[in-house]
Amino acid sequence: MFGRNKKTETADPQPVNDPTPEESGVTRPGMTQGKGRPTPSRRQQEAARHQPLVPKDRKAAKVADRQNRREQRLHVQQRMASGDERYLPQRDRGAQRAFVRDWVDSRFCMAELLMPIAILALIFMLIPTGLQELVMAMFYALLIIVILDSVLLVVGAKRAVRKKFGEVQSGTGFYALTRSINWRSTRMPRPRVGRGRRPV
Repeated sequence: MFGRNKKTETADPQPVNDPTPEESGVTRPGMTQGKGRPTPSRRQQEAARHQPLVPKDRKAAKVADRQNRREQRLHVQQRMASGDERYLPQRDRGAQRAFVRDWVDSRFCMAELLMPIAILALIFMLIPTGLQELVMAMFYALLIIVILDSVLLVVGAKRAVRKKFGEVQSGTGFYALTRSINWRSTRMPRPRVGRGRRPV
């Protein structure tokens, strides 16, 4: 008597599955769409990010490294020869140093002849020609001329620097002297002025 009426019994409600954003094609605010490919694992990401420490072809890598260092060295030498202060040593930097270099390069320096004359004198001293005394006298005479010319060079360079800049940087005289001893073709940075053209 307490049994259920099959006719009046209601069926259990069936769950309704809402379509996912991917199925419906609608993107909710704050949600990102899928990339269309599986996300790589952490190990795969690290493997792609890190390159091998040891190259596969060590010989080719060594040749390339040597070539790169050679090109960098040539580049630095070229910039130094042109007088680019970014590549010059500290002792060659500054407007006064550049002015002193131009001052020395604008004149003929007797100190340039000191080294070749000294070599010739040494050769004549080693060869028994009977001219040793004459050669030594000529060498000492040249040495005296070089000393006098160097003194005039240092005094003139300091005077010109003081006239242009108002003060003389420490070591200017020694800097001018050391540059005058080198042959013009071997000076670094390269001379920018010709002989007889005094810098202004």
